Amino acid sequence: MTEEKLALLSEISDVLKAVTSKDVELKPGMNIVNDLGLDSIAVMNFCMALEDKFDISIPLNDMASVVTVDDLADTITTLRSNA
Repeated sequence: MTEEKLALLSEISDVLKAVTSKDVELKPGMNIVNDLGLDSIAVMNFCMALEDKFDISIPLNDMASVVTVDDLADTITTLRSNA
């Protein structure tokens, strides 16, 4: 895993902690809903906080394909590079 991706996972973890008070070491294969125990409202709050943090807009059709933390990191990376 690249240092850039590790840094991104750290930033995502910081956002997760700020929004949900969950202090979890994120791993790429973790399932966002099942492994992190987020309900739909927590997921939406998490997504909105990520959008604010990274100055991106995550389209709903992209969110449907985001299952793991790695999917999320890849989506954020793609959206940031397209901005």
